[in-house]
Amino acid sequence: MITPKHVVKKIKGDYRLIVISDIHGHLDRFKALLKKVRYTPDDYLVILGDFVEKGDQVIDTIHFIEELAQRERVFILMGNCEWALDALLTVPELANQIPGYLKRVSSNGCIREVYHRLHLDNGHETMLGVQKQIADYLHDELAFISHLPVTLKWNQFLFVHAGVEKRKDYKKSSLSSLLEMKYFYHQGHLLDEVVVVGHLPTSNYYPDQICNDVIIDEDKRIICVDGGTGVKSISQLNALIIESQDGVIHYSQDYVQPLPCHEVLYDIDSINKTKHKIAYPYFEVEIIKHGEQFNDCYQKDTNQYLKIKNEFLYSRENHTYCLDDYTDYFISAKKGDLVKVVGIYDQYAYVIHQGEVGWIELKCINL
Repeated sequence: MITPKHVVKKIKGDYRLIVISDIHGHLDRFKALLKKVRYTPDDYLVILGDFVEKGDQVIDTIHFIEELAQRERVFILMGNCEWALDALLTVPELANQIPGYLKRVSSNGCIREVYHRLHLDNGHETMLGVQKQIADYLHDELAFISHLPVTLKWNQFLFVHAGVEKRKDYKKSSLSSLLEMKYFYHQGHLLDEVVVVGHLPTSNYYPDQICNDVIIDEDKRIICVDGGTGVKSISQLNALIIESQDGVIHYSQDYVQPLPCHEVLYDIDSINKTKHKIAYPYFEVEIIKHGEQFNDCYQKDTNQYLKIKNEFLYSRENHTYCLDDYTDYFISAKKGDLVKVVGIYDQYAYVIHQGEVGWIELKCINL
């Protein structure tokens, strides 16, 4: 069982601090981001947890972060995924949850990797045996994870994975609140500090558009960093950069989003200028009218009528749902503009153009 640890750090003078959250085993993306923001050992670096699971490079990511943690100016915090990983592999009562975890929760990650590497999928081992063998294999990695702090108080900032309860003594917040609180940005806090969190992708907070940028809300004294890597089909790995110069704080941000870019072949002026969005937790829709490419649909929880591409709809138990992070916005662009292609669906491409996600006819871009 993990005991919450809290770190307090007081820094004098000028500094540059880089904050990254929710890497989720995407080591290449993480390294690319560190390079893009020109990180050096002279900078301070804070990782806000959730660097494990949901990616294909989890064990390598842990090892790389362990190396970084040897530096005096690097602070690694625990996230709910590290907490869950440790519990699933060290609490005997949770051994029977491993099959469900592999089936429903994680399509990749270190548990799945070791499960197959040790040939535990042959069915010859009990769940307690499976748990012990994976835990033994990941002994050093689990030892590193289990000793991570859950908060970092840094001058006028408080860094934590998910959020804090509405109390002045944030250290009395439950471990569950600190690591897996939902919608902290909406709930707010009572602290004088600026609370910097990851955990929930920032795109969840935008009602009508898909945007993964860092949210800096000085009125609420909350900054949200998670760009949805490993969780969202449209995502980016964000870096929040905090610079203190002569006592004055400056914020900036950068990100890595590895998507192919293509050129627009001619001017496009979309007639449809409205934006509607399907996102967590309101995925169920009703099809009003079927179309060759798009269906006219209704989402009752948000009271939205919108056009949904055929490929984004699926049925389960006589209900119809739309995939996460969908928008029916149609892109306007100029000849020569570049668009990032998220995916190609029949005669249309799902693209990002000047920060806007939407649809463009395939014939309009040079593939």
